[in-house]
Amino acid sequence: MSHDLQVPHLTPSTTVSNQPASAPAKRLRGDVQGLRAVAILTVLAAHAGVSWFAGGFVGVDVFFVISGFLITQQLVGELGRTGRISLRRFYARRARRILPAATLTLAATVVAAVVLLGPAQVAPLAIDAVWASAFAANIRMAIAGTDYFQAELPPSPVQHFWSLAVEEQFYLVWPLVALICIVLASRIGASRGGGERDVQQGSARARRFLLAAIALITLASFVWSLVHTPGEATAAYFSSLTRAWELGIGAALAILVTSGRVMQRLGGALLVREVLVLGGLVAIVWACLAYDESTPFPGYHAALPVLGSAAIILAGALPSGETTIGARLLSVAPMRAIGDWSFSLYLWHWPLLVLPEIILQRDLTWPERGLAVAGAFVLAYVSFRLVEAPFREGALWRPTRRALTFYPVSIALVAAIAFGGTAYADYEATRGDFQPAITLADAPAADPSLDEQEALVRASVLAARKDTPVPTELRPALTELDSLKPSRTRCDYTDDSERDLCVDGDPDGEKTMVVFGNSHALHWVPTLNDIAKKHGFRTYFLVKNRCVSASITTDRGGEKDPYTECDDFNRWAFKQYRRLDPDLTVVSTAPPIQGVFDEDGDWVGESRKIDELMHPAYTDFLRRVDKHTKRTVLIRDIQGFDANAGTCLSRPGATLGDCLMGAVESRERSIDVQVRAAEEVGVDVADMSSYFCWDGSCPAVVGDTITHYDGTHMSRQYAPQLTEPLARELGIRGRG
Repeated sequence: MSHDLQVPHLTPSTTVSNQPASAPAKRLRGDVQGLRAVAILTVLAAHAGVSWFAGGFVGVDVFFVISGFLITQQLVGELGRTGRISLRRFYARRARRILPAATLTLAATVVAAVVLLGPAQVAPLAIDAVWASAFAANIRMAIAGTDYFQAELPPSPVQHFWSLAVEEQFYLVWPLVALICIVLASRIGASRGGGERDVQQGSARARRFLLAAIALITLASFVWSLVHTPGEATAAYFSSLTRAWELGIGAALAILVTSGRVMQRLGGALLVREVLVLGGLVAIVWACLAYDESTPFPGYHAALPVLGSAAIILAGALPSGETTIGARLLSVAPMRAIGDWSFSLYLWHWPLLVLPEIILQRDLTWPERGLAVAGAFVLAYVSFRLVEAPFREGALWRPTRRALTFYPVSIALVAAIAFGGTAYADYEATRGDFQPAITLADAPAADPSLDEQEALVRASVLAARKDTPVPTELRPALTELDSLKPSRTRCDYTDDSERDLCVDGDPDGEKTMVVFGNSHALHWVPTLNDIAKKHGFRTYFLVKNRCVSASITTDRGGEKDPYTECDDFNRWAFKQYRRLDPDLTVVSTAPPIQGVFDEDGDWVGESRKIDELMHPAYTDFLRRVDKHTKRTVLIRDIQGFDANAGTCLSRPGATLGDCLMGAVESRERSIDVQVRAAEEVGVDVADMSSYFCWDGSCPAVVGDTITHYDGTHMSRQYAPQLTEPLARELGIRGRG
């Protein structure tokens, strides 16, 4: 079946382009290439950590507008020259343009990870790379970003492929929509005859259909973005539905530009064009300076860089014999060169910035960031000269069918390298001499006040101080790091639309236990459920991620907006709680992630001021809880670390000594605020610190078990080992 659509009444002599059918394709505009350079330079500045240019991520939005404009101009130009649009040729052009360089970057990143990182990083990266090769990285990153536990891990070295996925998802739909519009226009024209006047009307009709279709897509996407960005920031950021309008603006502009009559009406006064270019550049730069990570995006904020980009492109298309100052600035040779390399530069810069941070487990210094950016420029130049240009322009890959094979070949190649790399990393992690787990035999002289688990913690600290090798058989294996994630309860309150009351523990138990808290109550789920089953407690986990158990409004953890959903959940939870008449109430909560709001509704982000506000907030919460239960116990929050235990252990050549950590002082100070509040109310405190640290040192591995999933959450494998110690701390002995 042919994918070339012949349109009877849109022949080459009646084009929808303002160029003659015989005219060769226009050379790429210098100002547009310069605009590409602006886009990539702003992205580089933001990702390299230039604080005053934190909004440089809007460069991606500039790319979207440029892409929508150029690709649609190609489609409409082809229709004007040949009277048809070929989907095969369209997707072959896309394959030649993006797949060789993208495939090379993905493959090289995975190989670098296999060589430089350990299995804990290679395994998730392999999955990310396969998603990216299938143009679904944005879906993968949205899932990871909305998963609270996944979001605390280091960013993926291929995370930046999300924007490429958005573009390709748009281009999966837009050419099909264009074909439908052309078919409708041609059939309406055919029903009215075939005179010269009807042919001209058919051409105009096709443009109107295309413009109406893209206007509808753009409007729907923009409204979707406005609605979903405030409450679903991470998912909205990566969504093709919230971004399609940005490509749509460029596409609509391309349709208008190809209409000579429309462009003549708009006019081309030099002053107007100067204002458009300079105003567009100011809009983009202003967004870079005014926006930061806390800006809800895309939403209406994206309109500033999007419309600014559209203004620059429009100014260069208006009929005039003179060139604007802005266009001349954008068209200088260095800007055009960077514009040429922009795609490869975008592909290479992110892994060069992220991989070293994962390896070093710290932020890069300014000289290190500068070196990474310089390396990206070198690789971009080489990639452009040896990969991008030859594949895009070379005669060898010109045949359509040959170019289309890039799609399956690219996915297969990346998948083979990704999963082969994972297997190799796993093999490297387990080969060599067998290293046993730490045992009580490694402990100092027995202390009668310690139980076996506390003694094992001391033994593990001493082994780490001797730089003992990491045990060969860890629980779980480093390639299964994701299984360390804290357990879910039977009722998962992540979704605010449904709230049920679910019984965990022993459903037939004669006593009732209620647990309040956030994710730091979730990581106690295996322990508390074991206790409940052994001692006859019906258990209700009234816990929600990021919801601090305190009478105060917090922010969302990454945005300075009130987390009102948490306030709503706490009100609902208390309403249920009063009816349960619990025998035991357990509170386990992490301090606020970023900031809180004071009585005047002002956001407070300084740690010591937060602690001052949290003391009365904890006190009030615990008093309210204690009124409706026979006994209340606060589990002192466990120690948290700056480093990630799994990442450290996975590093090639790492010993237990390399992964011996100390508790973060500021976090310990915030945790002590909880304890003082409990003591003031008269609530008991269960302090489990001795099961994680000893003598100021906290081992990543106790015995053969990794204690933490990330920097602050206990692993699912370690939690059950604390069942008996926590039961004693809770004062639970016997059943019935």
